[in-house]
Amino acid sequence: MGPRRHGHGGKRGHKKQNRPAKKRKTENNKRSLPQKPAETREAAKQILESSSSESEEEINDYQKLMFSIKTSGGGATEMDGSESGDEEDDEKDDADGDKSDESEDDNTSDDESDEENEDKEMDSNIVNGKKKETTTQIEEEVEVMESDEDEEHYQMKESDPFSIHFENEKEEDFITNLEKKESWKKSNIKVPHVGSASLTASTHQSKISSTDRDLKKQYVKSKLCTQVFETNKSRCNVDRDLGDYPLNGFQENLFSIINNYQDLYLPNRTLPNGEQIRLVYCLHALNHVLKTRSRVIAHNTKLKKRDNDQTDSSDYRDQGLTRPKVLIVLPFRESALRVIEMMTSLLMPKDQKHVVGNKKRFQSEYTEMDKDIKKPPNKPAEYDEIFAGNIDDHFRLGMGVAKNTLKLYTPFYASDIILASPLGLRTVIGAEGDRERDYDFLNSIEILIFDQADIFLMQNWDHITHLMKHLHLQPSEAHGVDFSRVRMWTVNGWSKFYRQTLMFSSVAAPQINAIFNRHCSNYAGKVMVTRPDTSGAICQIVTQLPQTYHKIKTSSYASAADDRFEFFIKKILPQQKEALKAQTVLFIPSYFDFVRLRNHFVREDLDFSQICEYSSDKNNSRSRSYFFHGNAHFLLYTERAHFFKRFKVRGIHHIVFYELPTYPHYYSELCNMIQDLRSLKEGDTCTCTALYTQYDAQKLADIVGTNRTSIMINSTKTTHMFVTGDNT
Repeated sequence: MGPRRHGHGGKRGHKKQNRPAKKRKTENNKRSLPQKPAETREAAKQILESSSSESEEEINDYQKLMFSIKTSGGGATEMDGSESGDEEDDEKDDADGDKSDESEDDNTSDDESDEENEDKEMDSNIVNGKKKETTTQIEEEVEVMESDEDEEHYQMKESDPFSIHFENEKEEDFITNLEKKESWKKSNIKVPHVGSASLTASTHQSKISSTDRDLKKQYVKSKLCTQVFETNKSRCNVDRDLGDYPLNGFQENLFSIINNYQDLYLPNRTLPNGEQIRLVYCLHALNHVLKTRSRVIAHNTKLKKRDNDQTDSSDYRDQGLTRPKVLIVLPFRESALRVIEMMTSLLMPKDQKHVVGNKKRFQSEYTEMDKDIKKPPNKPAEYDEIFAGNIDDHFRLGMGVAKNTLKLYTPFYASDIILASPLGLRTVIGAEGDRERDYDFLNSIEILIFDQADIFLMQNWDHITHLMKHLHLQPSEAHGVDFSRVRMWTVNGWSKFYRQTLMFSSVAAPQINAIFNRHCSNYAGKVMVTRPDTSGAICQIVTQLPQTYHKIKTSSYASAADDRFEFFIKKILPQQKEALKAQTVLFIPSYFDFVRLRNHFVREDLDFSQICEYSSDKNNSRSRSYFFHGNAHFLLYTERAHFFKRFKVRGIHHIVFYELPTYPHYYSELCNMIQDLRSLKEGDTCTCTALYTQYDAQKLADIVGTNRTSIMINSTKTTHMFVTGDNT
């Protein structure tokens, strides 16, 4: 399935999406402010009662927050008549759907019927909105301690990385210095089995914690420790590397960074280590959620026994303004399926009774593909891996984690973890002016994970930047929160300095670097792993092919696109228009550059055909045929079309890389498509031309090699030539 230009896409033949509850605007809301809910009144009372032990600044922060949420139209208010009517209509629609489901499934077993009823009940909760979500959240919060493990973990307050990071109240001066980048210090480090990296941190946190092969000593919950070894063997195929330890060397050192709650950008995701990385971040996410739950339950137990006049309520601040704590952004449903299966394996031993809520529905929606979609044959291994399984790119899934239960399809405001695609998030976040939009659930995200981030570049990167702009914004409603339990750094609006961001990609791209540098401000520091030295994809070209690289002078990254266009139409295009340069492929990574060049070709009345991600298969086939038979001088070919289709283009005599490809192996793939030199007519030649700027250093290193890149970037010469097969 290809990407969508305007953000509408994905196969829509699935059941209901797991959407946060809709916000409804009524005339009553417009005329007057809603009454303050009982939960909020009780929270205010607790705050005022504890004024003797809390500073005036803290009380003022609470009062300002509560007032701002109240006046913005929020609060867990009772629904008025119009809202109740909408709710009744939704329930009626669900009831009709339930009846039809029952008529179709008369022959199912009792167990299947029970699970279907559970699915329908969850659908109803999602549709009926935030009233039920709030009830669910409150019910979870009043749990009390039931096991020794919770008490044991509660006592590990001083040395647990979870407590060190999230229960460490920073001073305002420290946060101010973080915002100004005055206290940041950058150093080069070496992470065993992972590679070279740079650590950027405040002067108070300038090192990485040492590794310990015993996960219990790293404060991983006991129930997870017992499952890591078997999960690693069964799902990651690394048993030969483990010995007697649950993680291999690569995973151990990766986990030491992640468990320290530092940000991480790893651009070295590969086919062999992809599932190993998935296990590490799933382990970390579950460990974080279970610790959060342990804290809440332990504090509930303390509060139940406490004397209100003697206990400082500030000791029990363990929550954010909304419940979701972990957001995992993934490209396809297949990726979400693997995450859920990994978490299920980590959380639930096979020999013990466990419950996965709505499992049947999940398997149906995340494993099945439309029968009319056929997988293309004879594709590279990495293509088959990327597009395995269900490749629908429009989904979102809430998940609740309990003691021995994994609840799927929970409403967002009753979820601990949210799995979603960029498109799935964009459609619920919406845009300014949209009638229905919701992003309150992003307020208290403590761990943000981007897996396979390079694929987001091939989908729509704007969805990622849009997501980052809506993190930690002030909620418009209370969502049943107990304000006396909200952490002070959340009230102060400092959540972004406590949030951990993990980014995993198979390439290093400027767009990903920009997100990591601009939007990641974790006070614990951030680690950026560098790409290893390489000889480059150029070494994979099998024929002797002359390749010319032109360095474009540009004053800034923002002006690079315009400077590249001017250089191309003045220096490169006149040469390529000659008859001797017939059958030239112009490879264009950016769709916007593609449109710009296509319009120029039309104005100049040049002979060309085109292949892009938005063209139909019929048109793409026709364009390839025209080009192969010499009926088109140029073929404009986008990188995203190559990513999704991986066409074998025949008849290529010349290639021009308008910009270096995001994926370095595309360079060698296309060069190897050039017609066999032995079959050329006398006087004919084959050539390759590539354009680059000083901002393309990483892309250039992945293609021509690390050593050559250093020369080409720093040289005063603007033209460099290589011939594959030589020792140049």
